[in-house]
Amino acid sequence: MRTESLKWMMGISLVAMAIGVLSGCGTTKQPTPPSPSASNATLRIKVVAAENFYGEVAQAVGGDHVEVTSILTNPAQDPHDYEPTADASKAVADAQVIVYTGIGYDDWMDKLLNADSSAKTKEVVVVGSDLLGKAAGDNPHVWYDPSTMPKLANKLADDLGKLDPDHSQDYKKRANDYIASLLHLTAKVAKIKQSKPVTIDVSEPVFDYMGDALNLKINDPKFAKAVEDGNDPTASDFATVQNDIKTKKIKLFVYNTQTDSPTVENIVKLAESNGIPIVNVTETEPTGKNYIQWMSEQLDLVGKVFGVQ
Repeated sequence: MRTESLKWMMGISLVAMAIGVLSGCGTTKQPTPPSPSASNATLRIKVVAAENFYGEVAQAVGGDHVEVTSILTNPAQDPHDYEPTADASKAVADAQVIVYTGIGYDDWMDKLLNADSSAKTKEVVVVGSDLLGKAAGDNPHVWYDPSTMPKLANKLADDLGKLDPDHSQDYKKRANDYIASLLHLTAKVAKIKQSKPVTIDVSEPVFDYMGDALNLKINDPKFAKAVEDGNDPTASDFATVQNDIKTKKIKLFVYNTQTDSPTVENIVKLAESNGIPIVNVTETEPTGKNYIQWMSEQLDLVGKVFGVQ
């Protein structure tokens, strides 16, 4: 009895095992495909912008297809004195698209690219020379030129389209949308622009390109250049600005508030005591502002001087 019972029990066990094996074969777990977001992150084009306002344009044009790293994001950082970190060097080495001012403004980017063996394979946009035809020695503050960002948006759309042809039309559309968002600034410039040249003085040549667009004539280029270079203006150049203020030859004084210069501070006090309006500007984008907000607020200050709102 025990032998027959054992055989019967073994038979049932074998049948159960067979069913289990067959059942297991029918429900074999398939590999989980990568999520679309993970796949997109891998395929994103890496863009490095030396200055954050260029990074904004790259993000606007590239959208979800790009991963943008802006190196200079702290408004307190002097771009002229910046020393690249190891992270910045790696970001540049890994990037497929590089955007920087050039023409002597951010020379540290030139050094990073020269040290990168893959630099020739990258799409490199030198805004000052490539888009505006400027050269070393020219005023490097080209982001104050109202034509710069539209040109950059179109250039980035072309470069991203070369690297990612499947989304080329998307890049063009997004570039057009970004350019359309700049029309607010274009309209302000047109509204504030003076019909005849208006004489002004400036602490540094930061706002000069915007001043040109507004038909403002800068009367103290030597003084401003000396301050920018960290030098003391000559007695003659200092006297010129003093005279411009005391005789009210100038309509306003443009003051770069990031300047740390007792000479400039004395000029600002002199202007205030003589009733000359002060228009405060900054070389770098303030924290919490985007490019359009930043430019718009500074244009409003100029407009107020001329009674244009």
